[in-house]
Amino acid sequence: LFPYTTLFRSKTMIQDLYKEFSQLEQVEAIALGGSRAGQDYDQNSDYDVYVYLNSPIDEKTRQIILSNYCSYMEIGNQFWELEDDCVLNNGIQIELIYRSLESFEQELNSTVFQHKAQNAYTTCMWHNLLHSKILYDPNGHYASLQKTYQIPYPQELKKHIIERQLLLLDQAMPAFSHQIEKAIKRQDLLSMNHRTSEFFASYFDLLFALNEQTHPGEKRMLEYAKTNCTLLPKQFEETIRKYFQLLYQPQQGEQAIVTLQTILKELKAILP
Repeated sequence: LFPYTTLFRSKTMIQDLYKEFSQLEQVEAIALGGSRAGQDYDQNSDYDVYVYLNSPIDEKTRQIILSNYCSYMEIGNQFWELEDDCVLNNGIQIELIYRSLESFEQELNSTVFQHKAQNAYTTCMWHNLLHSKILYDPNGHYASLQKTYQIPYPQELKKHIIERQLLLLDQAMPAFSHQIEKAIKRQDLLSMNHRTSEFFASYFDLLFALNEQTHPGEKRMLEYAKTNCTLLPKQFEETIRKYFQLLYQPQQGEQAIVTLQTILKELKAILP
């Protein structure tokens, strides 16, 4: 009975928090994203809450509301988007991300209908929209957005993402694979780490586009690809794991470069 009672109280507290925010005139919609929006979560999973606004909510108002539900608060973090990062009274973390609904629509339109590719994570916002759970949407604006963007993967967008990521991976002079090779030969650990992260950000952006899958974000990309992508390079996971095992061993630098070249070769082998 105890876990059930705890879960019930947790849900009630979260619902009360949403209700308070929904009473603010600036709030047009509230959506739950991340694992909590689906079935793949446990009692320790964070809450990712997206609050869509027509105008900003001042920090004091947000702090007053959150202080009723949170034991710890960081109000107004802006490392990526504007967000309040908190720990609920039950010990679970919650992120409230504040977005202009108008700007969100513009970014979606730029990606999905104007087919503009980015250096990585091109379709993350689209994925976020399609896979979020509506908590508050009095005018049906967010639901209308979800319906508008529930469309087949645009072939022009797919083409543009693949072309851009191939340039970044190894076709352009400043491509990440070239920079990684130089960094390995110099044993520049920080550069090796940074450029490798950028390489795989582009790699997975291409892979998800090739499979006409929206990008789920930076977490668990290997697992998501294995579950959702029908086109995968040969020895997909094994080769990636081998590369990381070799990367930081000074005596294995040449083998790490060869493995990276194999990763590229097998990716290109599945391209149309």
